[in-house]
Amino acid sequence: MKKISIMFAAVAVALGFSACNETWDDNPVLGTHEGDPVLEFLNTPEMANEAVVITEENKNDSFKLTCSQPEQYGYNASVAYNVELSLNEDFTTPAVAEAPASVTLTTNFFNRNAINPTYRSVAEAICKMLDVQGNADIPTKPGKLYVRLRANVVNENGKVIENTAYTSNAVSFESVSVNYLAIITPGLPSGIYVRGDMNGWLNDQLNDGKDLDILSNYEFLTTTEANVYELDYIEIQSGVIFKIADKGWGAPNLGIKDPIVFGEKVALGWKTDNISLTSTFKGSITLSGSGENWSAIFDALEPDTPGQPSGIYLRGDMNGWGTSLEFLTTDVKGVWSLENLSISAGIKFKVADANWTDINLGGAKVDGVVQPILPGVKYSLEKGGENIEITEAFNGNATLTLKAGKYTLTLQPN
Repeated sequence: MKKISIMFAAVAVALGFSACNETWDDNPVLGTHEGDPVLEFLNTPEMANEAVVITEENKNDSFKLTCSQPEQYGYNASVAYNVELSLNEDFTTPAVAEAPASVTLTTNFFNRNAINPTYRSVAEAICKMLDVQGNADIPTKPGKLYVRLRANVVNENGKVIENTAYTSNAVSFESVSVNYLAIITPGLPSGIYVRGDMNGWLNDQLNDGKDLDILSNYEFLTTTEANVYELDYIEIQSGVIFKIADKGWGAPNLGIKDPIVFGEKVALGWKTDNISLTSTFKGSITLSGSGENWSAIFDALEPDTPGQPSGIYLRGDMNGWGTSLEFLTTDVKGVWSLENLSISAGIKFKVADANWTDINLGGAKVDGVVQPILPGVKYSLEKGGENIEITEAFNGNATLTLKAGKYTLTLQPN
Protein backbone atom coordinates (compact mmCIF):
# COMPACT_ATOMS: atom_id res chain seq x y z
CA MET A 1 0.00 0.00 0.00
CA LYS A 2 1.31 3.46 -0.90
CA LYS A 3 2.07 5.61 2.10
CA ILE A 4 0.70 9.13 2.10
CA SER A 5 2.83 11.76 3.76
CA ILE A 6 1.72 13.32 7.05
CA MET A 7 1.29 16.66 5.34
CA PHE A 8 -0.84 15.09 2.65
CA ALA A 9 -3.01 13.40 5.29
CA ALA A 10 -3.33 16.66 7.26
CA VAL A 11 -4.54 18.50 4.17
CA ALA A 12 -7.06 15.72 3.56
CA VAL A 13 -8.42 16.03 7.11
CA ALA A 14 -8.65 19.81 6.83
CA LEU A 15 -10.55 19.59 3.59
CA GLY A 16 -12.82 16.98 5.14
CA PHE A 17 -13.85 19.42 7.90
CA SER A 18 -14.22 22.45 5.64
CA ALA A 19 -16.00 20.89 2.69
CA CYS A 20 -17.73 17.63 3.55
CA ASN A 21 -19.60 17.64 0.27
CA GLU A 22 -16.42 17.59 -1.83
CA THR A 23 -14.81 14.37 -3.05
CA TRP A 24 -11.23 13.70 -1.99
CA ASP A 25 -9.09 11.28 -4.07
CA ASP A 26 -7.39 8.89 -1.66
CA ASN A 27 -4.97 7.72 -4.39
CA PRO A 28 -2.16 10.28 -4.75
CA VAL A 29 -1.13 11.13 -8.30
CA LEU A 30 2.51 10.81 -9.33
CA GLY A 31 3.96 14.05 -10.59
CA THR A 32 5.68 13.51 -13.96
CA HIS A 33 7.59 15.92 -16.17
CA GLU A 34 9.56 16.27 -19.38
CA GLY A 35 13.34 16.16 -19.52
CA ASP A 36 15.80 15.59 -16.67
CA PRO A 37 15.67 18.60 -14.30
CA VAL A 38 18.30 19.18 -11.61
CA LEU A 39 17.08 19.27 -8.00
CA GLU A 40 18.80 19.61 -4.63
CA PHE A 41 18.25 16.22 -2.98
CA LEU A 42 21.74 14.69 -2.43
CA ASN A 43 23.16 15.33 1.05
CA THR A 44 26.78 16.29 1.72
CA PRO A 45 28.51 13.04 2.77
CA GLU A 46 30.09 12.83 6.22
CA MET A 47 33.36 11.58 4.73
CA ALA A 48 33.56 14.32 2.09
CA ASN A 49 36.77 15.76 3.54
CA GLU A 50 38.42 12.47 4.49
CA ALA A 51 41.35 11.08 2.48
CA VAL A 52 40.19 7.87 0.80
CA VAL A 53 42.83 5.50 -0.57
CA ILE A 54 41.30 2.55 -2.46
CA THR A 55 43.36 -0.64 -2.30
CA GLU A 56 42.99 -4.32 -3.16
CA GLU A 57 42.42 -4.98 0.54
CA ASN A 58 39.60 -2.46 1.12
CA LYS A 59 37.92 -2.51 -2.31
CA ASN A 60 34.79 -4.13 -0.86
CA ASP A 61 34.25 -1.18 1.52
CA SER A 62 31.71 1.45 0.50
CA PHE A 63 31.24 5.18 0.17
CA LYS A 64 28.28 6.37 2.25
CA LEU A 65 25.68 8.58 0.58
CA THR A 66 22.21 9.68 1.64
CA CYS A 67 19.55 11.75 -0.02
CA SER A 68 15.95 12.89 0.24
CA GLN A 69 13.27 11.88 -2.22
CA PRO A 70 12.47 14.59 -4.79
CA GLU A 71 9.31 16.13 -3.37
CA GLN A 72 8.00 16.76 -6.89
CA TYR A 73 6.98 13.08 -7.07
CA GLY A 74 4.05 14.01 -4.84
CA TYR A 75 4.11 11.01 -2.47
CA ASN A 76 6.43 8.44 -0.95
CA ALA A 77 7.20 6.58 -4.18
CA SER A 78 9.50 3.65 -4.88
CA VAL A 79 12.58 5.30 -6.37
CA ALA A 80 15.71 3.83 -7.95
CA TYR A 81 18.87 5.92 -7.48
CA ASN A 82 21.94 5.53 -9.69
CA VAL A 83 25.33 7.02 -8.83
CA GLU A 84 27.14 9.10 -11.47
CA LEU A 85 30.84 9.93 -11.02
CA SER A 86 33.12 12.48 -12.65
CA LEU A 87 36.54 14.01 -12.14
CA ASN A 88 35.27 17.44 -13.22
CA GLU A 89 32.48 19.41 -11.59
CA ASP A 90 30.55 19.95 -14.85
CA PHE A 91 30.40 16.17 -15.61
CA THR A 92 31.00 16.96 -19.30
CA THR A 93 34.73 17.73 -19.46
CA PRO A 94 36.89 14.59 -19.70
CA ALA A 95 39.98 14.38 -17.53
CA VAL A 96 41.82 12.64 -20.37
CA ALA A 97 41.16 13.05 -24.08
CA GLU A 98 39.06 10.23 -25.59
CA ALA A 99 38.08 9.00 -22.11
CA PRO A 100 34.51 9.36 -20.78
CA ALA A 101 33.79 12.53 -18.80
CA SER A 102 31.56 10.63 -16.39
CA VAL A 103 30.58 7.08 -15.48
CA THR A 104 27.17 5.97 -14.19
CA LEU A 105 27.33 2.90 -11.99
CA THR A 106 24.91 0.12 -12.93
CA THR A 107 23.73 -0.75 -9.42
CA ASN A 108 20.27 0.51 -8.44
CA PHE A 109 19.88 1.76 -4.87
CA PHE A 110 16.38 1.91 -3.38
CA ASN A 111 17.13 2.97 0.21
CA ARG A 112 17.93 6.68 0.18
CA ASN A 113 19.68 6.33 3.54
CA ALA A 114 22.05 3.65 2.24
CA ILE A 115 23.35 4.58 -1.20
CA ASN A 116 26.68 2.86 -0.82
CA PRO A 117 28.74 2.28 -3.99
CA THR A 118 31.71 0.02 -3.35
CA TYR A 119 35.25 1.30 -3.43
CA ARG A 120 35.90 -1.22 -6.18
CA SER A 121 33.20 0.18 -8.48
CA VAL A 122 34.46 3.72 -7.86
CA ALA A 123 38.08 2.71 -8.50
CA GLU A 124 37.11 1.07 -11.79
CA ALA A 125 35.21 4.19 -12.82
CA ILE A 126 38.18 6.44 -11.98
CA CYS A 127 40.55 4.24 -14.00
CA LYS A 128 38.13 4.33 -16.91
CA MET A 129 37.87 8.13 -16.81
CA LEU A 130 41.68 8.35 -16.73
CA ASP A 131 42.07 5.75 -19.52
CA VAL A 132 44.30 3.59 -17.33
CA GLN A 133 45.89 0.80 -19.37
CA GLY A 134 48.61 -0.55 -17.07
CA ASN A 135 50.41 -0.21 -13.76
CA ALA A 136 52.28 2.89 -14.89
CA ASP A 137 48.97 4.72 -15.28
CA ILE A 138 47.58 3.98 -11.80
CA PRO A 139 46.19 7.27 -10.39
CA THR A 140 47.91 7.20 -7.00
CA LYS A 141 47.86 11.00 -6.69
CA PRO A 142 44.79 12.09 -4.68
CA GLY A 143 42.18 14.15 -6.46
CA LYS A 144 38.61 15.38 -6.21
CA LEU A 145 35.78 13.03 -7.08
CA TYR A 146 32.39 14.53 -7.95
CA VAL A 147 29.21 12.55 -7.34
CA ARG A 148 25.57 13.06 -8.21
CA LEU A 149 22.48 10.87 -8.40
CA ARG A 150 19.90 10.09 -11.04
CA ALA A 151 16.49 9.27 -9.66
CA ASN A 152 13.63 7.43 -11.37
CA VAL A 153 10.35 6.15 -9.97
CA VAL A 154 9.90 2.42 -10.56
CA ASN A 155 6.77 0.27 -10.47
CA GLU A 156 6.21 -2.84 -8.39
CA ASN A 157 8.19 -4.87 -10.96
CA GLY A 158 11.22 -2.59 -10.83
CA LYS A 159 10.51 -0.98 -14.21
CA VAL A 160 11.29 2.72 -14.63
CA ILE A 161 8.21 4.93 -15.04
CA GLU A 162 8.67 7.35 -17.91
CA ASN A 163 9.09 11.08 -17.29
CA THR A 164 10.13 10.69 -13.66
CA ALA A 165 13.91 11.28 -14.03
CA TYR A 166 15.66 13.87 -11.88
CA THR A 167 19.38 14.63 -11.51
CA SER A 168 20.61 15.69 -8.10
CA ASN A 169 23.03 18.40 -7.12
CA ALA A 170 26.70 17.36 -7.17
CA VAL A 171 28.81 16.77 -4.07
CA SER A 172 32.53 16.09 -3.91
CA PHE A 173 34.98 13.89 -2.06
CA GLU A 174 38.06 16.05 -1.67
CA SER A 175 40.81 13.40 -1.72
CA VAL A 176 40.38 10.04 -3.47
CA SER A 177 43.20 7.89 -4.86
CA VAL A 178 43.59 4.37 -6.21
CA ASN A 179 46.72 2.30 -5.54
CA TYR A 180 46.00 -0.81 -7.63
CA LEU A 181 45.19 -1.60 -11.26
CA ALA A 182 41.39 -1.36 -11.10
CA ILE A 183 40.60 -2.00 -14.73
CA ILE A 184 38.06 -4.41 -16.11
CA THR A 185 39.32 -7.09 -18.48
CA PRO A 186 36.54 -8.08 -20.89
CA GLY A 187 35.98 -11.64 -22.04
CA LEU A 188 36.81 -13.37 -18.73
CA PRO A 189 34.59 -16.12 -17.24
CA SER A 190 32.17 -14.70 -14.68
CA GLY A 191 31.08 -17.87 -12.90
CA ILE A 192 27.45 -16.98 -13.75
CA TYR A 193 25.47 -19.37 -15.95
CA VAL A 194 22.14 -19.98 -17.64
CA ARG A 195 21.00 -23.17 -15.90
CA GLY A 196 17.87 -24.99 -17.00
CA ASP A 197 16.13 -27.83 -18.79
CA MET A 198 18.19 -27.20 -21.93
CA ASN A 199 21.44 -28.23 -20.23
CA GLY A 200 20.37 -30.47 -17.33
CA TRP A 201 20.75 -27.42 -15.08
CA LEU A 202 24.53 -27.94 -15.52
CA ASN A 203 24.45 -30.23 -12.48
CA ASP A 204 26.96 -32.72 -13.91
CA GLN A 205 29.35 -30.05 -15.15
CA LEU A 206 29.33 -27.87 -12.03
CA ASN A 207 28.97 -30.52 -9.34
CA ASP A 208 30.74 -33.58 -10.73
CA GLY A 209 33.22 -32.04 -13.16
CA LYS A 210 31.85 -33.89 -16.20
CA ASP A 211 31.96 -32.48 -19.75
CA LEU A 212 33.34 -29.16 -18.56
CA ASP A 213 33.65 -27.87 -22.14
CA ILE A 214 29.88 -27.38 -22.31
CA LEU A 215 30.07 -24.65 -19.66
CA SER A 216 31.39 -22.08 -22.13
CA ASN A 217 28.12 -22.28 -24.08
CA TYR A 218 26.14 -21.07 -21.06
CA GLU A 219 28.57 -18.89 -19.07
CA PHE A 220 28.45 -15.09 -19.04
CA LEU A 221 31.70 -13.23 -19.71
CA THR A 222 32.90 -9.92 -18.35
CA THR A 223 32.50 -6.80 -20.48
CA THR A 224 34.21 -3.41 -20.34
CA GLU A 225 31.64 -2.26 -17.78
CA ALA A 226 31.67 -3.12 -14.08
CA ASN A 227 28.88 -5.51 -13.05
CA VAL A 228 27.81 -6.04 -16.67
CA TYR A 229 28.17 -9.50 -18.24
CA GLU A 230 27.28 -10.94 -21.63
CA LEU A 231 26.44 -14.32 -23.09
CA ASP A 232 26.93 -13.61 -26.78
CA TYR A 233 24.77 -16.41 -28.20
CA ILE A 234 22.28 -18.88 -26.77
CA GLU A 235 19.22 -20.73 -28.00
CA ILE A 236 16.29 -21.24 -25.60
CA GLN A 237 13.16 -23.01 -26.76
CA SER A 238 9.74 -21.72 -25.72
CA GLY A 239 8.42 -23.36 -22.58
CA VAL A 240 11.87 -24.41 -21.33
CA ILE A 241 12.43 -23.36 -17.72
CA PHE A 242 15.73 -21.92 -16.50
CA LYS A 243 17.41 -19.53 -14.08
CA ILE A 244 20.58 -17.43 -14.06
CA ALA A 245 22.84 -18.47 -11.20
CA ASP A 246 26.32 -19.25 -9.98
CA LYS A 247 27.69 -22.71 -9.24
CA GLY A 248 26.19 -23.04 -5.77
CA TRP A 249 22.83 -21.28 -6.27
CA GLY A 250 24.14 -18.53 -4.02
CA ALA A 251 24.94 -15.14 -5.51
CA PRO A 252 23.34 -14.64 -7.90
CA ASN A 253 20.25 -16.88 -8.02
CA LEU A 254 17.89 -15.11 -10.41
CA GLY A 255 14.43 -16.01 -11.62
CA ILE A 256 11.35 -14.32 -13.02
CA LYS A 257 10.23 -10.96 -11.68
CA ASP A 258 8.78 -9.34 -14.78
CA PRO A 259 7.68 -10.92 -18.09
CA ILE A 260 10.62 -11.15 -20.51
CA VAL A 261 10.25 -8.81 -23.48
CA PHE A 262 12.95 -9.28 -26.10
CA GLY A 263 15.05 -6.15 -26.57
CA GLU A 264 13.93 -4.49 -23.33
CA LYS A 265 15.65 -4.32 -19.94
CA VAL A 266 13.72 -6.43 -17.45
CA ALA A 267 14.21 -6.82 -13.71
CA LEU A 268 15.15 -10.28 -12.45
CA GLY A 269 13.95 -11.60 -9.11
CA TRP A 270 16.27 -12.73 -6.33
CA LYS A 271 15.58 -16.41 -5.54
CA THR A 272 12.21 -16.24 -7.31
CA ASP A 273 10.45 -18.65 -9.70
CA ASN A 274 12.02 -20.18 -12.80
CA ILE A 275 12.03 -18.19 -16.05
CA SER A 276 10.12 -19.47 -19.09
CA LEU A 277 9.85 -17.78 -22.50
CA THR A 278 6.65 -17.67 -24.54
CA SER A 279 8.56 -17.93 -27.84
CA THR A 280 11.86 -19.44 -28.90
CA PHE A 281 14.84 -17.16 -28.31
CA LYS A 282 18.07 -17.05 -30.31
CA GLY A 283 20.45 -14.26 -29.46
CA SER A 284 22.50 -12.67 -26.69
CA ILE A 285 21.77 -11.90 -23.04
CA THR A 286 23.28 -8.89 -21.27
CA LEU A 287 23.18 -9.22 -17.48
CA SER A 288 23.66 -6.24 -15.15
CA GLY A 289 23.72 -5.89 -11.39
CA SER A 290 25.17 -6.94 -8.07
CA GLY A 291 23.90 -8.06 -4.68
CA GLU A 292 20.18 -8.68 -4.98
CA ASN A 293 19.48 -6.10 -7.72
CA TRP A 294 19.78 -7.50 -11.25
CA SER A 295 18.36 -6.88 -14.71
CA ALA A 296 18.81 -8.45 -18.13
CA ILE A 297 18.28 -7.66 -21.81
CA PHE A 298 17.44 -10.56 -24.12
CA ASP A 299 18.52 -9.33 -27.59
CA ALA A 300 17.06 -11.59 -30.29
CA LEU A 301 19.06 -11.78 -33.49
CA GLU A 302 17.37 -10.85 -36.74
CA PRO A 303 15.81 -13.75 -38.63
CA ASP A 304 17.40 -15.01 -41.83
CA THR A 305 16.68 -17.55 -44.54
CA PRO A 306 18.46 -20.77 -43.58
CA GLY A 307 20.44 -23.04 -45.88
CA GLN A 308 21.81 -20.35 -48.22
CA PRO A 309 25.50 -20.17 -49.31
CA SER A 310 27.44 -17.67 -47.18
CA GLY A 311 30.63 -17.28 -49.17
CA ILE A 312 32.56 -18.18 -46.01
CA TYR A 313 34.59 -21.39 -45.92
CA LEU A 314 36.57 -23.63 -43.62
CA ARG A 315 39.90 -23.88 -45.46
CA GLY A 316 42.77 -26.08 -44.36
CA ASP A 317 44.82 -29.23 -44.65
CA MET A 318 41.67 -31.37 -44.87
CA ASN A 319 40.58 -29.84 -48.20
CA GLY A 320 43.80 -28.53 -49.70
CA TRP A 321 42.96 -25.04 -48.39
CA GLY A 322 40.16 -24.88 -50.95
CA THR A 323 36.49 -23.88 -50.80
CA SER A 324 34.71 -27.23 -50.59
CA LEU A 325 33.52 -26.68 -47.00
CA GLU A 326 31.11 -23.72 -47.07
CA PHE A 327 29.16 -22.40 -44.11
CA LEU A 328 25.42 -22.00 -44.72
CA THR A 329 23.09 -19.40 -43.31
CA THR A 330 20.86 -20.35 -40.38
CA ASP A 331 17.51 -18.90 -39.34
CA VAL A 332 19.27 -15.98 -37.60
CA LYS A 333 21.61 -13.37 -39.04
CA GLY A 334 25.22 -13.50 -37.95
CA VAL A 335 25.17 -17.25 -37.31
CA TRP A 336 26.35 -19.78 -39.90
CA SER A 337 26.55 -23.56 -39.75
CA LEU A 338 28.66 -26.28 -41.34
CA GLU A 339 27.21 -29.73 -40.69
CA ASN A 340 28.62 -33.26 -40.85
CA LEU A 341 32.20 -32.08 -40.57
CA SER A 342 35.10 -34.51 -40.03
CA ILE A 343 38.61 -33.29 -39.16
CA SER A 344 41.57 -35.49 -38.27
CA ALA A 345 43.85 -34.75 -35.33
CA GLY A 346 46.72 -32.39 -36.15
CA ILE A 347 44.93 -30.66 -39.00
CA LYS A 348 45.40 -26.90 -39.38
CA PHE A 349 42.83 -24.55 -40.91
CA LYS A 350 41.37 -21.03 -41.06
CA VAL A 351 38.00 -19.42 -41.78
CA ALA A 352 38.04 -17.27 -44.91
CA ASP A 353 36.23 -16.10 -48.00
CA ALA A 354 37.15 -17.29 -51.49
CA ASN A 355 39.85 -14.66 -52.03
CA TRP A 356 41.31 -14.36 -48.52
CA THR A 357 40.27 -10.70 -48.55
CA ASP A 358 37.34 -9.41 -46.47
CA ILE A 359 37.27 -12.49 -44.26
CA ASN A 360 40.55 -14.12 -43.21
CA LEU A 361 40.21 -15.41 -39.66
CA GLY A 362 42.65 -17.40 -37.57
CA GLY A 363 43.83 -17.86 -34.02
CA ALA A 364 45.42 -15.21 -31.80
CA LYS A 365 48.76 -15.74 -30.10
CA VAL A 366 48.75 -15.92 -26.30
CA ASP A 367 52.24 -15.50 -24.86
CA GLY A 368 53.57 -16.16 -28.34
CA VAL A 369 51.62 -19.39 -28.84
CA VAL A 370 48.43 -20.04 -30.82
CA GLN A 371 46.02 -22.04 -28.68
CA PRO A 372 44.48 -25.14 -30.32
CA ILE A 373 40.72 -25.33 -30.78
CA LEU A 374 38.82 -27.67 -28.45
CA PRO A 375 35.48 -29.33 -29.30
CA GLY A 376 32.53 -27.74 -27.49
CA VAL A 377 34.43 -24.55 -26.59
CA LYS A 378 33.86 -21.17 -28.23
CA TYR A 379 37.05 -20.15 -29.99
CA SER A 380 37.71 -16.45 -30.61
CA LEU A 381 38.89 -15.70 -34.14
CA GLU A 382 41.25 -12.88 -35.05
CA LYS A 383 41.33 -11.07 -38.38
CA GLY A 384 44.50 -12.08 -40.18
CA GLY A 385 45.28 -14.53 -37.38
CA GLU A 386 47.42 -17.65 -37.41
CA ASN A 387 46.49 -21.16 -38.59
CA ILE A 388 44.30 -23.00 -36.08
CA GLU A 389 45.21 -26.54 -35.05
CA ILE A 390 42.93 -29.23 -33.70
CA THR A 391 44.72 -31.79 -31.56
CA GLU A 392 42.06 -34.51 -31.56
CA ALA A 393 39.85 -36.02 -34.26
CA PHE A 394 36.49 -34.29 -34.60
CA ASN A 395 33.12 -35.31 -36.03
CA GLY A 396 30.15 -32.99 -35.74
CA ASN A 397 28.95 -29.51 -36.69
CA ALA A 398 30.74 -26.15 -36.78
CA THR A 399 29.00 -22.88 -35.87
CA LEU A 400 30.43 -19.50 -36.86
CA THR A 401 29.02 -16.48 -35.00
CA LEU A 402 29.48 -12.75 -35.59
CA LYS A 403 28.70 -10.54 -32.58
CA ALA A 404 29.69 -6.87 -32.20
CA GLY A 405 32.22 -7.25 -35.01
CA LYS A 406 33.90 -10.31 -33.45
CA TYR A 407 33.81 -13.84 -34.83
CA THR A 408 33.79 -17.04 -32.78
CA LEU A 409 33.89 -20.63 -33.95
CA THR A 410 32.44 -23.58 -32.04
CA LEU A 411 32.99 -27.22 -33.00
CA GLN A 412 30.07 -29.16 -31.51
CA PRO A 413 30.67 -32.96 -31.47
CA ASN A 414 27.89 -35.32 -32.54
